[in-house]
Parts: sequence; structure tokens; C-alpha cells
Amino acid sequence: MLHLPPGPSRRWRLVALGAAGALGGIVVAVAGGTATAAAGGIAVVAVTTSLLGRVGGGVSALAGLAAARYALGWPWIDVAALGLASLAGIVGIGMVLRRLADARRLAAEAANRAAALQASEARFRGLLEGAPDAIVISNAEGRIVLMNAEAEALFGYPREALVGGPLDALMPERFRGRHAAHVRAYLARPTTRRMGDGANMFGLRRDGGEFPIETNLSLLSDHGEGLVTSVIRDLTQRREIQEREALLIRELNHRVKNTLASVQSIVTQTLRSAPTPEAFSAAVHTRIMALSKSHDVLTRNDWAGATVADIVAEQLKPYDRDGAPFSLDGPPVLLRPNRAVTLGMAVGELATNAAKFGALSTGGTVAVAWSVAPGSDGPVLRLVWSEAGGPPTAEPAHEGFGTRLVKRSLAAGLHGSAELTYATEGLIAVLQFPLVEGEG
Repeated sequence: MLHLPPGPSRRWRLVALGAAGALGGIVVAVAGGTATAAAGGIAVVAVTTSLLGRVGGGVSALAGLAAARYALGWPWIDVAALGLASLAGIVGIGMVLRRLADARRLAAEAANRAAALQASEARFRGLLEGAPDAIVISNAEGRIVLMNAEAEALFGYPREALVGGPLDALMPERFRGRHAAHVRAYLARPTTRRMGDGANMFGLRRDGGEFPIETNLSLLSDHGEGLVTSVIRDLTQRREIQEREALLIRELNHRVKNTLASVQSIVTQTLRSAPTPEAFSAAVHTRIMALSKSHDVLTRNDWAGATVADIVAEQLKPYDRDGAPFSLDGPPVLLRPNRAVTLGMAVGELATNAAKFGALSTGGTVAVAWSVAPGSDGPVLRLVWSEAGGPPTAEPAHEGFGTRLVKRSLAAGLHGSAELTYATEGLIAVLQFPLVEGEG
């Protein structure tokens, strides 16, 4: 039995189906050679009215068929044939309409699925292209099927040159023989894993340059082709930072040992020359502060070295007054860290002596001038410390620890010399030492 949904449109659809069924009955009658226009009209009325109600429709349908029997003089078998043909036409049209409705529904569902697929693909490509790391997707045969812009930038290839080609083109030759076995082993147990720490994995750029990498591997979900996603990260900068940190740690250990040795020497020598515990304490404090100030200059420059001007200014800073008790003059000359500390200790000793016994103790002045001149083995720095306006000076009967510190620092730490002259107007110290590679 044909079922149509209820509602206002049902009656009109049934009328149309009845008309179509009646036409089918007329065709049958024509085929029998006994059709007339009256028979067609009666058939239309009979079939149509049969669809306009359920109980009354059945009665009117029988009445219409009986009218056709007596009006046309047909035998009952012909009338039954007309009714069956009309019913078959109605059922056929209903099936066609049902199929059309199903087709429209399926088409709508397919369109929705296509739109959802396009939106999903757009989101995937957006994530792929927006990723901060290089991403390369390859199949089970180890061939590249997709890559992002970061991968192009990292390896130096346009994606058109790589897609479809072997993934091992992005790795040095020495790793390619083992790559296929690694792919098979991974596909046998596909889990997200990290490979390489920069020590045993390298990428190969288009220009032939190698660089350390690490790769995170994962299998694309809901995909039956064995597509493997490789997230590749360049470790060059990380390796450089690690190497620099290791170098700094080694340098720090070296400097700490040197500093402790310097402190030990200062304490030992000061203890030998100090007449009282109070003098010893004051001298040790002053000399360790001079060492600390040299380190301050280097720290501001990340231990890359220090200029002569900064070294001298830092040691004289505690004695700075409004009347400008000292002056500095000389070209910019950069010294290596260890040599900067040595010069700082020598200048600090001169400044301490000037503050206690020399020009800085009575409101005098200190002038420090330096220059660079050619020497037999390379450039030589000459620094002159001149005091004026202080008490009269005289050469001491015994060389104190401060004088020995200045001379030994120049000789041992800078391979130079220190000459101290106790002039009437004040102390004059001439420090000379050769500059080494990277200084000047």
C-alpha cells in the first residue's frame, strides 16, 4: 500500500497521482482498441475520487469502474484491467517521487560531508603552515607527500622540488642506508617518539651544509596509508648556546681558581709586610676591593675584555671629587680578561698608595696617560701615572709589598715592566707591556 504523509499538500499530490494513474488506464484501453474520450474522463473521475477519501474513495472508485462498464459496454475484465493499470501508474509515480526525495536527501548529505571535509582540510593546512617548526609528511615508502613553509626555509628547497621525492634527500649520505629500516621498524610499532639530540642526527640543506636536528615522529590518525609526520627542529642555536655555556663554566672555574690564588697571594704577602693586625686588615681589604673592581668591569662587558680607560677609571672611582682630582687620556685599547685584571690590580695599588701617602691624600691630582707604540715583537702599550700637588716623595729604604705587587704583576701577568720614580712633585710610574693577539 502506498503511504503519503498527511497535511494540506497530501490531497493535491493524490489528485495528481490519480490523474497519472488514469492516463495509464487509458493507455491500456487504447491498446485494446476500445477507448473513447468518455472512458478517459470516467477513469480520471474514478481514480481521482478514490484518492480523495479513504472509505468514500473506495466506494467512488467502484462506482466509477461500474460506470465505465455500462457506459462503454466493456466486459468486466477490461474494466478491471483499466483499474489495475491506473493503480500501477499511481504506485509507479509514488516510487519515482520517493526515489527523487531519497536522491535529494543523499545529495544534501554528500554536500554537507564535502563541506565538512573542505573545512577540515583548511584547518589542517592552516595548522601545518602556521607551525613554528619544519613539518614533513611521508608515506610508507619513504616519499614526501606534504611539507610546510618552515621546511622549505629550513632545507632551502621549494616544496615542488621535494614532494614525491625520497625523504632521505634531506639527510646526509651516511644516514640514508639505515633510513629505510628505521621507517619499517617505526611503522611496525608506530608511537610518538623523539629522535636525535643533535649529537647523532643531522639535516642536509640544499647548499650541502649539515646542521644538527631532532625529529618528533607520529603516525597520522584515521589514515590507512601509513603516513608519518616528522616535526624537525634545527638545534644549531641550541648547540651553540650549550657550547658557550660549557666554555663559560670552564672559564669561570679557571677564573675562580686564579682569583682564589690572587687572594691567597695578597693575604700572604700583606701578612708579611703589615706591622700590625689593623694595618694588615686595612691593606687586605683595599687590595681585595681592587680585585673586585677589575671583575666588575669585566662583568659589565660579559667577560669579553675591558678597555684601559674603564680599568683605570674603575680603580680611581672611590677617590673622585668635585674638583676632578684625576685625568685620563689615551686611545681606546681593549685588553683580554685575565690581563685586564692584572692591570687593574697594579693601578689599584697605585691608587691606594696615592690616597694614603701621595697626591690624593692632600687634595692633589693624578694624571694617567697611555699610548701604543710599535715594538720589536708587536705593539706595546705604555701607561704613565703622574701625581702632582701631594706631599714630597722620597724613595723608600725598603721596597714594600705594594711596589712588589705592581712590578710582579707587570712582569708575570703582562710580560712587561714597571718603573717607579719618586720625584719631588710626586710619584711617576711607567708601566709597559706588549699587546697580544686580539688586543688593541
